[in-house]
Amino acid sequence: MNRALFRAMFKRQSKKTCSYALGLSLYNLLLIGVFPALSQSSSITKLSQNLPKLARVFRLTSDYALSRFESFAASQCFGQVWVLVMGIYTISTANELIAQYVSEGGMAYLLSSPAGRREVFLTQAAVLISGLVLIVLLTELGIWAEAKLFALSLAKKAYLSLGVLAVALFLTVGSYSLFFSTLFNNEEYVILSAACLAFSGYALDIFSGLDDRFAWVKYLTIFGWFRPQEVLEGDTPAWQTVSLMTLSTAFLTLACYVFERKDLCI
Repeated sequence: MNRALFRAMFKRQSKKTCSYALGLSLYNLLLIGVFPALSQSSSITKLSQNLPKLARVFRLTSDYALSRFESFAASQCFGQVWVLVMGIYTISTANELIAQYVSEGGMAYLLSSPAGRREVFLTQAAVLISGLVLIVLLTELGIWAEAKLFALSLAKKAYLSLGVLAVALFLTVGSYSLFFSTLFNNEEYVILSAACLAFSGYALDIFSGLDDRFAWVKYLTIFGWFRPQEVLEGDTPAWQTVSLMTLSTAFLTLACYVFERKDLCI
């Protein structure tokens, strides 16, 4: 990895990364702020009982989904909206780090430095990974601070496990997005391919929650391995994390191989 290039690229991406982290923190602040009132409201419980499919989509199926803060944080703070926003950030950043530089001619400048192609690719991958870790870390720190503000208790060890799982999930999304960035020269093809794969899996995960008959569908998508409520209630996501890390390593290795050997037309 080239340290000078890493500092320059990370600085360029830092404004975007901090904007996403701030937006997610404010969103979580709003959710956590209304939790005390929701936890004492019987109307929300009746709504989830009257609209069970909607409740399943938003993961309000646990008996403690609104009475325990961990269950509420899992279903809302790390729920579908958070996953969607993180997916958008990951795919767009992967595209900006490789494909955008190739299409705009900036990659020629990067490769004109003493750093080789492998070093450039590994540096860009490190920038993406650092951004993901930073957003997840700031999200969790924000939740801890906001929970303390409202005098709510937290299971810190479980949140740490959930953070590692979240990084592994979006590292997988980022790694195959980087692979598409090296495979195609056209940015539109990169974003379309990565977005179709990611949001198809996202849709399958939502579909699996509509009914118990479709629960098996969650095993067909990596998003089905991300179950915040189960983690915060005590489950250790060991095999999910290892599997996602293995997939990430495979995609990053394949992307690096393609990047080293491809005619970039620059």
